Amino acid sequence: MIAEKKYSLLVNLLLQVMFVGILLGLFRTAIPALSETIFNVPKNSFIFLSTFIIAFGIVKGISNYYAGVFADKYNRKFVLILGWVVALPVPFIIYFSTTWYFIILATFIIGINQGLTWSVTQISSVDITRNEKRGFAVGLNEFSGYFGVAVGGILVSYMTYLLPVKAALFFFSIIFILIALIYCILLIEDTKKYANIESKGNLENIFFYVSWRNKKLFAYSQIGHVEKFLDTFIWIFFPIYLFNNGIKLIEISYIVGTYAFTWGVLQIFSGLYSDYIGRNLLIITGMLICIITLPLCLLSFELSWWLACSFLLGVGMAMLYPSISSAVNDNCDDSWRASGIGIYRFWRDTGYATGALLIGIVTSVINIEAGFIFVSFSMILSTLILILIIKKYG
Repeated sequence: MIAEKKYSLLVNLLLQVMFVGILLGLFRTAIPALSETIFNVPKNSFIFLSTFIIAFGIVKGISNYYAGVFADKYNRKFVLILGWVVALPVPFIIYFSTTWYFIILATFIIGINQGLTWSVTQISSVDITRNEKRGFAVGLNEFSGYFGVAVGGILVSYMTYLLPVKAALFFFSIIFILIALIYCILLIEDTKKYANIESKGNLENIFFYVSWRNKKLFAYSQIGHVEKFLDTFIWIFFPIYLFNNGIKLIEISYIVGTYAFTWGVLQIFSGLYSDYIGRNLLIITGMLICIITLPLCLLSFELSWWLACSFLLGVGMAMLYPSISSAVNDNCDDSWRASGIGIYRFWRDTGYATGALLIGIVTSVINIEAGFIFVSFSMILSTLILILIIKKYG
């Protein structure tokens, strides 16, 4: 897959993205569930609650774009270190927070951290991978990150039982940020020198080309945008819906963790599989699994039922997620690949903001159960767009 001397570098990059995921686990499990009891969000204020993920999505999307630009212009390690330095104020903001606005600020900063660090670890992993194995490299990267999300969510939930809540959130976040930053400085090697940068002709407006002019890249960007509606829903509304219906925080962490862990682990195999059978079949199949499974969650409050549904949602996401990223890699020239990936990730992760806003409106106007149906319907439309474009452009 890669040159033998680069295996240790790949392992270091995978550990880095695992740290990225562990920190994100805090924001995906504990903070939404504790929004009303600890951070004083009025009950059922879904639009107000959604503000923190709207901030995250917008900022992470923009950071993804600039991560690609800076990685092409400067080097990969510089962007990675910058991402961890930016995150240093977050533990203190959470600890001293008195209102939800502090959490919005912390999430804003985490969006920058996530956009810079996760993007550049994926760019770096592809740098040291042969073209025909890029799906496997992307799958490994996404596996490590979402494995970290699952582990982080469970670890921080246990810590809230052992320590006062804010102290647990503080120590959890500061420890992993410092470990990741020191690890990056001492052990991560820049990978730009390994990338194939022979140009086939630079584009004057890469953003417009990726976003619209190249219809295949447009199709992948829009479906990446819409699949984030599901992840947004699981991030914000799963913990609230379950917590308000008597499910304990630790059980919520198991449910959300099952989704993230399944998604993470199976991406190793789906990423590799997409190198052999192509990307589109896995993308469409994964979307269909999620479309069918999400409304089925409403049929029961049994823990076993939610664990099963979370597992299936994780399977669907594992099939589609690395396959979309790999398809974007396939259609980018190496001379502007980092920028192209950054632009795709801009559109993908601004889906958090669009999803949070639209789902917040739907759940406020109707009810939270309607949000399940809305997300499923949005994914149906997005999948149809992808199928039509693939049929026309190959």
